[in-house]
Amino acid sequence: MTIPAWTEHFGAEGDRLGAMTDRLAAADGPADAAGTWPAALWSILTDSGAMRWSLPVEIGGDACPRPALIERYARAAEGSLTAAFILTQRDAAVRRLRAASDRIEACRWLGEIAAGRAFTTVGISQLATSRRAGAQALKAVAPAPGVYHLKGMMPWVTAAERADVIVTGAVLDDGRQLLIAVPTDRAGLTVGPSFPLAALQASCTAEVACDDVPVSEADVLAGPAIDILSTLGMVGPGGLETSALALGQARAALAALRVEAPARDELAEPAEALAEAWQGLWADLIAGARGEPDAAPPAQIRGRANALVLRITQAYLTARKGSGFLLTDPAQRWARQALFFLVWSCPGPVAQAAIRDLAGLCSA
Repeated sequence: MTIPAWTEHFGAEGDRLGAMTDRLAAADGPADAAGTWPAALWSILTDSGAMRWSLPVEIGGDACPRPALIERYARAAEGSLTAAFILTQRDAAVRRLRAASDRIEACRWLGEIAAGRAFTTVGISQLATSRRAGAQALKAVAPAPGVYHLKGMMPWVTAAERADVIVTGAVLDDGRQLLIAVPTDRAGLTVGPSFPLAALQASCTAEVACDDVPVSEADVLAGPAIDILSTLGMVGPGGLETSALALGQARAALAALRVEAPARDELAEPAEALAEAWQGLWADLIAGARGEPDAAPPAQIRGRANALVLRITQAYLTARKGSGFLLTDPAQRWARQALFFLVWSCPGPVAQAAIRDLAGLCSA
């Protein structure tokens, strides 16, 4: 069985990315077992230059084009899904700050982030896919022009305990939405304890409560507008970045399955079939990232990526037999983590298709 190849060719940078993946893989098991902030994983990402990938060139960033960024995320996920998940949530906030770079506060935060003096993350699931109180989970009340008070909660915020500023979304009484950069030291904002997740516990994902948190016009990144995420053309749920993480983790399990296959004839044909499926889907993902006109829709790619990462990680767990079920074995960790793609920013149609597939029903 041949391990599928990556698409981009980075030269010396490719060697650094390979070293990053190896280092992340070595640190991922201990981070998963500890379930606390994964300082070692974050240090590896920082040392590998990952903090620059999404930042603009003018403040020392790499401003990676989307195909290259997609592959870098996948390579990070191949080493550690926890590390890649935290990074993509941080970068999602960075993208939204960049989109508001004509605003003074957004520029200030970008400068602080680039200098390593501030950490950001995103808390907009209430406007996207979260069913916990829906889009009304976080409301913005306007007692005076240019002044807002945030009331409610951000249901899911990754690395909330580390954040200096959270990019979030709130709904006004008339249904219009705001995108806001909220400092975490603002009065009335409380970060809850990390959720006891079945996997990715070290991502320190928590609920953030807002009790009349004051924000000014300077904190607003965009809006008010109806369906602000679509209005701004932002990467939404089911985006290619999430699919890239699924395929990165799937590739790690494929590589491990390759180690098992030579000594076990019964694994050769399934392993080769899974590798071919991975390579085909990766090509489709990169085509989408390049914006090719005949590329598959992101939601279709996400559904296929979900199914494939589940199949590959469970195939490896099955191949490992009882040993794979030990907490010390990566097989059980990858299988648990793969389940996350069924619930993380998973659009309704993708989730419904998955349920129908699990029920053995054919979609029309």
